[in-house]
Amino acid sequence: VEYALSSLLNDLVNMIQKRATDKKLQFIVDADPDLPTILFGDEIRIKQIVTNVLTNAVKYTEKGSVTFRIGYEADGSDSVFLDFTVIDTGIGIKPEDMAKLFSEFERIEEKRNRSIEGTGLGMNITKRLLEMMGTSLKVESVYGKGSAFSFRLRQGVIKWDALGDYEAAHRASLLSMKKYKERFTAPDARVLVVD
Repeated sequence: VEYALSSLLNDLVNMIQKRATDKKLQFIVDADPDLPTILFGDEIRIKQIVTNVLTNAVKYTEKGSVTFRIGYEADGSDSVFLDFTVIDTGIGIKPEDMAKLFSEFERIEEKRNRSIEGTGLGMNITKRLLEMMGTSLKVESVYGKGSAFSFRLRQGVIKWDALGDYEAAHRASLLSMKKYKERFTAPDARVLVVD
């Protein structure tokens, strides 16, 4: 589908910011201001993949920061390669545990990470989704210092207008949000929430 890159970035930041803040981590968004604004691709899968990688980065980082970087390289007049990178200052991965990272139901350093929730399915699904989209997840890690996860994905370009300063635009949108006002009450309503 056609999608606005700023909307995708907003959704990702909104999903991750609170988790990072709750752990007193700095969450840095570094988006190239020249990124095209309207793209054509699988926005939902991109969100799933990046959310998974960012959630893991926050989950396995106790202090420091998580950086979400997005850049691009033009690929002719109607498409770009988007470069996604997530860098954390977390626990890192031992070289011998790298293979376990993408195994179903297997978690790295089970004893050390027993307090961290999760099934171990996340990175396996992320890897498979990226393979189905014709790309792969690259991992660089220094045990005890942190990790960097990255992938490159080709997307069509609908509008080449530049994204601009995403951080400033995001801060401005947060400040402009008005305080919530109750619009109606429904004391007898029954609500079904489905996950």
